[in-house]
Amino acid sequence: MGKENRHYKRSEVTIRIRLKEAETDIAASFDVKDLSEGGMFVHSPILWEPGEKFDLSFTLPGTDREIRVLGEVARAMDKYLLAGDAGQDPIPGMGIRFTRIAPADRALIKEFIAKDQEA
Repeated sequence: MGKENRHYKRSEVTIRIRLKEAETDIAASFDVKDLSEGGMFVHSPILWEPGEKFDLSFTLPGTDREIRVLGEVARAMDKYLLAGDAGQDPIPGMGIRFTRIAPADRALIKEFIAKDQEA
């Protein structure tokens, strides 16, 4: 596998998010396995097409503030192996890119990831 070109540092964190399709009332909760300032990997057997837009909300461990972002599916894969999961079965899911995030929420995510990587 080639070198990954990432814009943001990532953290392997398990959190629940609420995902609501931007143009409908359909909402569901999913597990996140990978988080950065710019997006997340959502573990889901339900895969939306790239370009689909969502309103997302979640709370980081150790915080009370609900983060709300607008995101879109960057990629959807029925089998995806996360970095560091060697020897594990691939999981289905979607890479979601944040297209609108408040600066304070981005800073909170960045701070969370920095603390996680120090631990």
